[in-house]
Amino acid sequence: MITTPIASNGSPQGTQSKNKNFNLKAEDFIKMMVTQLQNQDPTKPADNGQLLAQMSQIGQLQSSTTLTDSIKGMVLQNQIGSAGNLIGKSVAGVDGQSNPVKGVVNSVKVQSDGVVLELDNGNKLPLGNVTNIAAATATSRGITASPATTGA
Repeated sequence: MITTPIASNGSPQGTQSKNKNFNLKAEDFIKMMVTQLQNQDPTKPADNGQLLAQMSQIGQLQSSTTLTDSIKGMVLQNQIGSAGNLIGKSVAGVDGQSNPVKGVVNSVKVQSDGVVLELDNGNKLPLGNVTNIAAATATSRGITASPATTGA
């Protein structure tokens, strides 16, 4: 069995990655298991029960990863729907630099960091940073009321 020394903080020693997006996939675990089998001591072969447990864990990991990806997709679709309902409404909140922003929502964009509202004044507001929603007034939508004329 291959073991990795564990540091006092609970992470493997010498294998800390600077890339925070480092993800192991099921294929990586299968490669490790095959390497383990290839390098095992022939006089002490791996226990079949351990191998089955490892394969079961790989299957659970794969199922969990698939479920997580599906949930992320559903959350994104929910955010897009919610943001779409804000088109034409006046919103306020803080932008990515913590500056106060307000305006009428013109469009919605999906970016790598999430759903962003594009406002009539050119500002962008992340959906998660919205603090106030109101019906847009006629003047905030660029509509001016003209005096009613009556035909006499």
